Amino acid sequence: MKLSKWFVASALLPLSLAAACGGSSSGAKAAGGLTKVNVAPDWIAPDITWIPYTVGISNGFYKAAGLQVSLVPPPDNSSSVKLVASGQADIAETTLTDQMFAGKEGLPVISIANLSQTNNWGFFTVPGKKITGASLKGMRVGVFDDAWTKAMLGVVLKTAGLTTKDIQQVTATDSDVPLLIANKIDVATNTTNFAPPAYVQETGKQPETLLATAAGAPDIPIWNYAANKQWLQKNPELARKWLAATAKATEWAIANPEAAVKAYETFHKLKTTGYASDLAQWKATIPLLKGSSGLFTATDAQWTQLGQALKDAGQLDKVLPPSDYYTNKYVGN
Repeated sequence: MKLSKWFVASALLPLSLAAACGGSSSGAKAAGGLTKVNVAPDWIAPDITWIPYTVGISNGFYKAAGLQVSLVPPPDNSSSVKLVASGQADIAETTLTDQMFAGKEGLPVISIANLSQTNNWGFFTVPGKKITGASLKGMRVGVFDDAWTKAMLGVVLKTAGLTTKDIQQVTATDSDVPLLIANKIDVATNTTNFAPPAYVQETGKQPETLLATAAGAPDIPIWNYAANKQWLQKNPELARKWLAATAKATEWAIANPEAAVKAYETFHKLKTTGYASDLAQWKATIPLLKGSSGLFTATDAQWTQLGQALKDAGQLDKVLPPSDYYTNKYVGN
């Protein structure tokens, strides 16, 4: 679903990104009396949704809360929630669809906060080429292998009276925007904070956009923070401290976007295609982060609407009560 502008070599990853192969060290003490918390981001490589973590680490927000936060990148684009379910990480950045499917499978994972507050996923194509859900028929559509892409694509196609057999899916492993520019696909699926900034950087033009919310999908958050239930039971104060420190880091990054992006690029020590693109992507992310109650707070309606949409599209056979998917008890305490 998202667009990573990084080309990752595992040897370049800093020590704080080392995978927790031996399981999570939840509650263990690190040097200086800090308590360890392992966090699994949503993507296999750094992107701008990682900025709150890198700012939290680099600027000392986690340390001030008594935490030593390490990042545990997932092995693929759909595994962060599984790392938490298996205890290899304590908290994960994931998507609401991942959480819903984890609930379907009975995994010990629950959402503890929304990262974003709106559905900015959609379809992007070359300027001047208007698209609708129905017009996707017969097109080459760039897709990713994550749960959100599969879910939203299914909802939009169902609304348009189509199925995946009516389109030609082209799976992208990193970015589908270059595929669009090279005319290897007709439409790219992505989000507004990733695809348009990248397209503009390469072409100088804005792509045509069809948001999923204009084609049958509910306007609900994409990204959330989920935690292992057993870890939460043992470490409720750690969860509160982590969220509070992440909120401070997020607010700082919102107020200081240029410095936040520079800190992000410096922290990861990886080659990026450009500061300007990262800054544009972060600035496009900022409006997505706050709802009517500020950062993090989720509502029953968000989970109910998504669950019903997935059920209507045949992707869920049963929608559980919202409280089975999320809690706000660790937010703002």
